[in-house]
Amino acid sequence: MSAKPGHVAKPVAQSTWRAQQSAKPGVSRRSLLLLLILHVRAAASLAIGGALGRELAKARPVVVHVWDAKPAELQRYAIDDVSMACREAGATAVLVGPELVEAVAKEQELARGNFPGPLPVIADCALKDLVESPELCAGAAKLGASAIGIRYYEEEEWGDAGGLEEALKQAVAAAEASSLAAILLGEFGAAAGPEGVVGGSDLAARVGAGAALTRGGEEGGAPALGCWDGSEEGLQRLREAGIGGVVVKNACRGDLGRGAHLKSPSPAATLVTKLVKAALSKGSKKIWAGAGGTGLASDGGDPQLAADRYYNNRDTR
Repeated sequence: MSAKPGHVAKPVAQSTWRAQQSAKPGVSRRSLLLLLILHVRAAASLAIGGALGRELAKARPVVVHVWDAKPAELQRYAIDDVSMACREAGATAVLVGPELVEAVAKEQELARGNFPGPLPVIADCALKDLVESPELCAGAAKLGASAIGIRYYEEEEWGDAGGLEEALKQAVAAAEASSLAAILLGEFGAAAGPEGVVGGSDLAARVGAGAALTRGGEEGGAPALGCWDGSEEGLQRLREAGIGGVVVKNACRGDLGRGAHLKSPSPAATLVTKLVKAALSKGSKKIWAGAGGTGLASDGGDPQLAADRYYNNRDTR
């Protein structure tokens, strides 16, 4: 364990520690500093990961899914804008692909000690990848993730229901070994059919996951989340099904950097803010669209995004 802030070691112990380090070949101060930084980041992720479970158990948790078609081409300020918008709008967590974990986690960490504080970053990973390479969890933790989102499809070859459950247990155990929480994302990004799994809450509870993407309100088990495409009718359907929490799928419509070089907050960040506010609202899901009138959550209040719904029909596997 690292020393508490402000703690000063006794001179004798300090001298002994320095002598021990000097006696170790190949151990530089820089290496020790890097190890300390990694330790601090891991401890912070563990604390946030523990908080995630408590937040997901609340009435209306909102997990923002951020995806971009060309993540390698994104500017840092564009990512920061959207990450900040998630936090300041009142989201519970941010769900991102492996390419964005580190950048989003670094921006969230800047809010430590402030209000609102940093959001947990959930790394979106396929179950098959986690089973084949459980070390992916350790890699996500080093990048600053607080949890793993386990994406799986029932149509895949698991042998039977028992095979799927065993694979999920292995993935959750790998996450826990790296001090990460886990949520189940059954059928998330499926090419056809509704996303989420019937009985997902019970399944999550059996395998030790903190929440699950489901198709309806379920009593008992882990907290249930519904997949929301951003439309007013979609949110109404989830509410009628008894699902309070949502995963806002593809909140930036596949273009995280849209307009970021022109203004801040960027249009993508503004869209995220509107969607989160709509998801948290208990009243009308219509949101202001500027001088053009009232827009729906389906287009984020921006008429130019009305037709930009292609991602919902794409297979993200």
